[in-house]
Amino acid sequence: MPCVLHISEAPELGIFSVLREFAREQNARGYEVHILGARKMQRLAGVQHHDWSLRRGRPASYPRALRELHQTIREVQPDVIHLHSFFAGVFGRLPLLSVSGDVPVVYQPHAWSFDVFGSRAAAWAIRTWERLASRRTSVLVTNCSDEIDEGRQVGISNHALPIGVAIDTDHFAPADEAARQRYRSELGIGKPSMVLCLGRLAKQKGQDQLVAAWEQAPIPDTELVFVGPSEVASLRQLAPTQWGQTIKAVRQQADVRPWLWACDALVLPSRYETVSLAVAEAMSCGRPAVATRVNGVTEILTGGSQPAAGTVVPLGDMTELLSQTRRLLADPELRKRQGLAARGRAVELFTRGVVVDRLDLAYREAMKSHAGRS
Repeated sequence: MPCVLHISEAPELGIFSVLREFAREQNARGYEVHILGARKMQRLAGVQHHDWSLRRGRPASYPRALRELHQTIREVQPDVIHLHSFFAGVFGRLPLLSVSGDVPVVYQPHAWSFDVFGSRAAAWAIRTWERLASRRTSVLVTNCSDEIDEGRQVGISNHALPIGVAIDTDHFAPADEAARQRYRSELGIGKPSMVLCLGRLAKQKGQDQLVAAWEQAPIPDTELVFVGPSEVASLRQLAPTQWGQTIKAVRQQADVRPWLWACDALVLPSRYETVSLAVAEAMSCGRPAVATRVNGVTEILTGGSQPAAGTVVPLGDMTELLSQTRRLLADPELRKRQGLAARGRAVELFTRGVVVDRLDLAYREAMKSHAGRS
């Protein structure tokens, strides 16, 4: 089995969750697994961790981070390097300055960074960089086919494989109705229906759009709960009449499953994504979702021949998102059908072993491609 070095600047949240599942499965398969990541990143059993002092917003940390990357590659001598997200993708593919040129490189953007910037100049610069850096990428792996298509549109033409996001589908499993009602009571859900929006507070996640729309047209007898935001003052200002009445927020939870089990549906108002981990976890728990048309959602919720696991609405259309949510809440049989479909799709798409099978293929192709070039 190969020695793989994962490199990521993200110490927690979504990218780390996916990386954790990769590392656990690879360790179980007999890989030698190394991670170069932030000092505060959670340590994983059977994985060799190497501290990386990179701080995204602190350019003064960059020279030291580059030295640490060089040193780690030389010490580990991996068979393949797996770069996660933008900054790892930059440092691991720098012409001349990176020493990763002798090793096959698999790059996983976890959403293209040019989607982040409103500035045309910044987006153009990042698109240009990604095209140049693609020359130092053996294989591109993505969370969904939409992400590959978006890369193709800006000239990123590497061989690419969509692998999905890996979650523990045994951990994120459905609860029976009695357990659901118990969790609703324990969590203090006081209205007949509860809609969940899960994720950190960020412009990307679109909570501001959802709160503003809910303030204008709240769904009757329904509570909208945000789980994850640490600072909600900006959201509270958008809903002066509904905040604390039909809207509430709960800080990030160590275990989000009780909230997933208690909800009637998950809503995703995001501006951009690349397969939302929140949607994947909700699906695995047997909960339907209503989501904006960000990368990956059509693929996982409604694509293919299986029954739909939710509804996809136009990007940014909160009126339609609330309308479709209202329709779902009013139809218990529809919720049940979509919940069953969600669980079936999740097991097929997101089970850790299935996703790492796809990743194994990407590693083999990367090593074969690199050997051919050498």
